[in-house]
Amino acid sequence: MPKPDVSEQRTAQILEAARKIFTSEPYEAVTMRDIAHTAELSVGGVYWYFQSKEEILAALLERNADANLALMRQTLAVDEPASRRLLLIFEFIAGQVEGQSQLYLMGAKYRAMLSRNPQTRAALDRLGADYRAGLAALIGQGVERGEFAEVDADQAAAAFMGLYEGLMLMWVMSPKTLSLKENLQAAARMMMAGLMCVERQIDREEA
Repeated sequence: MPKPDVSEQRTAQILEAARKIFTSEPYEAVTMRDIAHTAELSVGGVYWYFQSKEEILAALLERNADANLALMRQTLAVDEPASRRLLLIFEFIAGQVEGQSQLYLMGAKYRAMLSRNPQTRAALDRLGADYRAGLAALIGQGVERGEFAEVDADQAAAAFMGLYEGLMLMWVMSPKTLSLKENLQAAARMMMAGLMCVERQIDREEA
């Protein structure tokens, strides 16, 4: 009788163990043995699914990104003002980062160093591009409905991403200096106010 396929369960078990230990211990100090112990698996069992802790971190980052993309797809299908939906996305991401600040910081360092694994690098680049495309689509909906001025939706999406990535990194580096959720929402409102008044500002400059 063939053994049941437990690969999906084991992968989730390893990733959850890694998330717990990565958010409580310095990344450099964590070993594959630590992850295996937390997951209650043998070291060989962990290596069966992941070749290194870098690969595990990349998988965690991809899992978080997939959750964000899933929310983005749901948000695009909702019939509400684009400005409200953008604020909800910012709020969701802020909650993720506040709960896993150490993991986010490691992810920022990881992306800055670039992965030694070309496939992992390509996967992270794809997820970033997909998320930017989702934001651009949402902003485009706002433009089509007359909520926002006629702007380049892709450029506006890139500006939004740069804004919240920068704020989140500032908060992770020094969480006592600002309230992440409040500052993200304030920044989003200012960006949206700019989207709404671009045409009026251009008209004043041309007058």
